[in-house]
Amino acid sequence: MARTWTRGLTAVLVWAFMPFCMAYAQSVPQAGSSEGSSYLTQHFSFESLNPEVRAAITDANLAPVPFAKITLRTRDSVSSADQAKPSTYTTAITLENAGHGLVRRVEAVQDNNGGTIGTRLDLTYRGYFSFLTQGISPQAKSIPPVQEARKVLRLDTGTHGHLAFVYLYGSTGAPTSQDPGQFLCDSGKSYSASQLHPSIEGLALELNCRVIDSNGIETDNVTLAYLDNYAVAVTVRTHTAQRTVDSSIVDFNVR
Repeated sequence: MARTWTRGLTAVLVWAFMPFCMAYAQSVPQAGSSEGSSYLTQHFSFESLNPEVRAAITDANLAPVPFAKITLRTRDSVSSADQAKPSTYTTAITLENAGHGLVRRVEAVQDNNGGTIGTRLDLTYRGYFSFLTQGISPQAKSIPPVQEARKVLRLDTGTHGHLAFVYLYGSTGAPTSQDPGQFLCDSGKSYSASQLHPSIEGLALELNCRVIDSNGIETDNVTLAYLDNYAVAVTVRTHTAQRTVDSSIVDFNVR
């Protein structure tokens, strides 16, 4: 079954990416190294998108986000019916302005001992949804596939309280999906962003989103907080049939 992809918070989707760590020609860049930074800039940029996707973004005339970089850390609680008590993780997140309303996102999920469980790289629209995404296990010896949007069928960037991204997608070496994936959001309440963390200024807008795969199955319900002062969204809750992940921001810095 083809899979729709979005941010997919913390350990839930980090584990889902583990099987993709297979043989590719390049070696894995180290997070935080100059090699890793170069890899991110080269492979997660406007220029690295499929031409049809670039054209859709250009036509939408999206304004860039007003920051160079945001770093934040979340504490994540994962609960499921087969667990007596929730599991907890920490996620270090970096958001970088990539122009055209795009934001590069790096998420490193750590266990309670500080060990890295997995890293996820994304090129997103303002943190809402991903045009490019790649999950890397710490055991990976080579570059895993990148999943990419290959054709945008609908891009509604938040007018009238709604947001929609409908697209055809595929991964490295694989054909394009025949049926679209969908990421659909409706806006909810506005509240002070300082409720998420004292360092966050301005208002936050709640967005309730649904992820629908290419078989028309709703796979995830995602709650986002759109940070008005920074024009970027962060995930605060992800719910699937198997588990729920709740995230609280414990550190937030803007550059």
